Amino acid sequence: MHLTEDALEFARRHISAYYDTDFFPKPFEFSALWHCWEEVKAYLLNTPLKDVLSTQPKVVAWHKARGGYRVVHQLDPVDAIIYTALAFLIAGKVEAARMGPHVSCAYRIEVSSNSFFSRGSGFDIYRKNCERLAEEYDYVLATDISDFYNQIYLHRVRNALEDIGAEPDLAQEIESFLMRLNHKASQGLPIGPAASIILAEAALIDVDQFIYQHGLEHVRYVDDFRIFAKSEDKLKAVLEELVVYLHQQHRLGLVSEKTKIHESQTFIHEELKNAYQLEKLDLMRSIEAGNQYGEFASDDDDGQFEDGGFDDDEEDDPTPLGDRLAEALSRARDSGVLDLGVIRAIIRRAKHAHDSTIVSLLCKDLPFYLPVINDVALYFDSLFSFDHDEVCDELSEACDKGDLASQGAKVWIGWYLARHVEKLDITLRTYLQSCDVPTITIAELGKKNLSWSKAAKHKVSSSASWDRRAYIYSLSGLSTDERKVSLHTIRRTVALSQIDNWVLNWVSNGAPDPKPAPH
Repeated sequence: MHLTEDALEFARRHISAYYDTDFFPKPFEFSALWHCWEEVKAYLLNTPLKDVLSTQPKVVAWHKARGGYRVVHQLDPVDAIIYTALAFLIAGKVEAARMGPHVSCAYRIEVSSNSFFSRGSGFDIYRKNCERLAEEYDYVLATDISDFYNQIYLHRVRNALEDIGAEPDLAQEIESFLMRLNHKASQGLPIGPAASIILAEAALIDVDQFIYQHGLEHVRYVDDFRIFAKSEDKLKAVLEELVVYLHQQHRLGLVSEKTKIHESQTFIHEELKNAYQLEKLDLMRSIEAGNQYGEFASDDDDGQFEDGGFDDDEEDDPTPLGDRLAEALSRARDSGVLDLGVIRAIIRRAKHAHDSTIVSLLCKDLPFYLPVINDVALYFDSLFSFDHDEVCDELSEACDKGDLASQGAKVWIGWYLARHVEKLDITLRTYLQSCDVPTITIAELGKKNLSWSKAAKHKVSSSASWDRRAYIYSLSGLSTDERKVSLHTIRRTVALSQIDNWVLNWVSNGAPDPKPAPH
């Protein structure tokens, strides 16, 4: 089975417009791939996927809102294109087979020129459906699947795709591709790419049908189930059957401490109170803001909201926006529990307004905000030039306290610092050197550090994958003649992968910014 040109062109537009994964900055390699796009596309159209050689994903332990970690992934850039293209090929069939948005609320698939989910995350639909059913029924069973993305069996994903009409060879190709990513392990979707959301939805189509055939109404948001009934006994009975079905058919289990039968009105008040509070603060609006449109939704995301585009209406509230955001952030922090939806909404509103008021509040308590460190870094980067002095001063203090030592912080705070190297003191310059080679490379090129580029010439042959490509990129800092000689030597003496060659060709042309993908 080969990919199609339409699928690859969609993948390019999608990744250009949005992201390749929620949990990592977009790597520079995509600029090289877009620069060499016709060659890249021809290679992927004419090469069986089993013969496409790529490097293993980056893996980071990411802080969860309620403690502990999840493992998140950034695919090799070529694999990210392939994965997105494969998802494009089956997205329509997955959406057609799902139960309606009154049941399966999250991330309804509506493919546009560059988007899988042009109607947003669907949390508002979920909330309204919960409210509607709570008025009709006295009790609700709340439960969700334990470690859902990591526990999904890939062969069951393949079966689910075939069941909804996907071509068998395409379903098998998707399974084989995912097993290669997983070192031949048969479980787990990569956490972060939008394509995983689509495959996860495919895997749960039969579970929605199972509940429906028991004569009960329910609502599902990703792996969170809310099942409604007139009596507790009916919910207890369906819970037992659901536990057995998930185990036998999917080898999945439920989270014990989050599985509970509530009175409907109590459940509505407890589950949705944060959304109501945020709306009363006039911080939420129906439009989405921010560059991510389909974050990985997990069992932490009880308060998931649309990314609020906020309306700073001074006639309604004369309090400056920054003061209102600071108050909202302080209230959310004082609760002692990081509600991902609330915190993201506040940070993204500050980002949208380029308002630096909450910088100090975030930096003085960074360990608490590590589950949203990507949003924090994107917010810092959005601020005006004169605000970066304050940000870097605060981050230097946080670094001295050891608050930037986590893997997620090194990924995202390192990315931010590499883009603002002129603002760094000795503490942050030292910290930056503890980050990975691609991050350091961006920083050193930003400083026009010729010694880094000269040293990189001798490291290409002894490195591999992500680091090798970063060292090749480092050569863009050399003079035209020296760069030409160095790249010629590398071509003659180093066994390069396909993506290495594309990065090298891009650098040989001066590493230009890519042209926008045509719509």
